[in-house]
Amino acid sequence: MGLFNAIPYTSINHLSNYLQRKAFDPTLSFDTHLWFLPWMFIPYITLYLYYPAAALFGNKNDTMWRQNIIFHQMMTISCWYVFLVFIIAPVEIDLRGPIKEQLKEGSFWLPVYDFMHSIDTPWNSWPSLHVVQSTQVVFVLRYWFPSETKKVQYLHWCLLFAWSMLIISTMFTKQHYLWDVVTGLGYAVVTWRYWMRPALDRAGTEEFAADFDRAMNV
Repeated sequence: MGLFNAIPYTSINHLSNYLQRKAFDPTLSFDTHLWFLPWMFIPYITLYLYYPAAALFGNKNDTMWRQNIIFHQMMTISCWYVFLVFIIAPVEIDLRGPIKEQLKEGSFWLPVYDFMHSIDTPWNSWPSLHVVQSTQVVFVLRYWFPSETKKVQYLHWCLLFAWSMLIISTMFTKQHYLWDVVTGLGYAVVTWRYWMRPALDRAGTEEFAADFDRAMNV
């Protein structure tokens, strides 16, 4: 994920910042009037727990391991399509004004946001990869662990709460527009329903397992 996702993401992000080429402006009054909540950085940064979660929890049996490998390959490929959008239709996230107004010198959150902004320039807007990838991970975890007991149901609710906080944090930290969130959710739903889940269903068949194991042993 670091090699094939993070490095291309950062490279495109800084290239767009250098070129300053804007395809369109998706700003709504909702975006400009939404509060800036500095502490929302905490749920925002939890995205980086979703990557190991998908990898570590998908180890229940051999079928799940096969699905785990396939899911992460597809997650990476779906990320590359988003990179194409970043390149073809770049959008600047012009929402950081309230951050400068609220975070005065000496504020606890000032160095946190300064560091984040130095790495993540205000580009790579839509669809939001925070939304896309966290949603895909939520889908696969719910797929692997269906709500068959009260304990699992409770864990699902905890997961959905954490995911919801992550989604809204993208806007309350002024990192994304509402447009980015909506398009991210739409892209994640489509890729899961029509591409990822059918592939994982096929990966659970005996015929596929034999072909997969044979290919891995070549």
